[in-house]
Amino acid sequence: MLVLFFHGAHFISHKLAYGTPYDPANWPSTGNPFAALAVEGHTAVSLFFLLSGFVFTVGSLQSNLNFRGFYRNRLLRTYPLFLFFLALGIAFNLENFTLVGLLQSVFFLANSDTAINGGAFTYVFWSIAVEWHFYLLFPFLLLAVQRWGWKSLCLLIGAFLLVRCAAYFSGADMRSLSYYSIAGRIDQFMIGMLAGIYYRSFFNAGRRLDLVGIGGAGLVLVLLFGFNRLGGGAVNNYLWIFWPTLEAAAWAVFLIGYLSFARHFHRLVDKALVAVGTVSYSIYMGHYLVLDYFLRHDWESLLVFGDPLATAALNTLVLMLPLVLLLATATYFCVERPFLLRRRRYVKAETPVASGA
Repeated sequence: MLVLFFHGAHFISHKLAYGTPYDPANWPSTGNPFAALAVEGHTAVSLFFLLSGFVFTVGSLQSNLNFRGFYRNRLLRTYPLFLFFLALGIAFNLENFTLVGLLQSVFFLANSDTAINGGAFTYVFWSIAVEWHFYLLFPFLLLAVQRWGWKSLCLLIGAFLLVRCAAYFSGADMRSLSYYSIAGRIDQFMIGMLAGIYYRSFFNAGRRLDLVGIGGAGLVLVLLFGFNRLGGGAVNNYLWIFWPTLEAAAWAVFLIGYLSFARHFHRLVDKALVAVGTVSYSIYMGHYLVLDYFLRHDWESLLVFGDPLATAALNTLVLMLPLVLLLATATYFCVERPFLLRRRRYVKAETPVASGA
């Protein structure tokens, strides 16, 4: 849902302020740390990648991973909805179809410039490709942790920081490298794995970790606010060398604290969060369809409130979010769930982890 508010903040406010097609060069700047959470809402994708590393590690750390079962479950989890939107994107944008583009989209290269451009249907496909690049690497990263301990992940994170440093001094497009590819995002998955190792080994819910959760939330807001004041997601400079790592580290602190703090939630709040989480993949894949429809019909500012950013937030919350949730519920039950029920357990008996873990 944060990605919905991120896209709404940018596309709606840009249209209101400039009356021209969206241009990231006009990246909004805000003096409000809470508004920075929406303006830099691309951070939700970073959290998504962090959670992937965390969840898989928590479930597999001390187990023998069945590679075939793991990849089978990943296909069942992500590809039915992915192929559904891909088919619709092709059907509504036949002029963009190429066989090479189709093959790239289907075989984990949807973040390529020459992959299928299905308009609003495929707008977020780049991140699914990056997610799959991590899936291909995860079993090997898990084996490294089981053999050499958590320090192996720290060494790899350091290695990729050096890779991005070298890319920067070689004149690479740092924003594209760090934002749209595994070379920039791999740190976020591995920091998620480190958080998973901590959770399995040391986690103990209590007041101290509750405070860590509160502090982690503040840390995320401060970092995003500072990033926005330095130019935000539109900048294309040295910040992208370390920003993915720093961003993920802040979210990891919040995550560990949140898992403790969440025990205080009322059961109705808990159920509501679980319900939204259940359809979160469908929300992510379908949210831009709703936003794009509103933009094309000039309905994005039916409700006016204050400045362009406030108007964008109000229309996104009141008009678009309910429709996004309805669409997500429909695609979850009609497309996702029948395949999710076919998943099987892919971990075997527990195996010792290296002492360093």
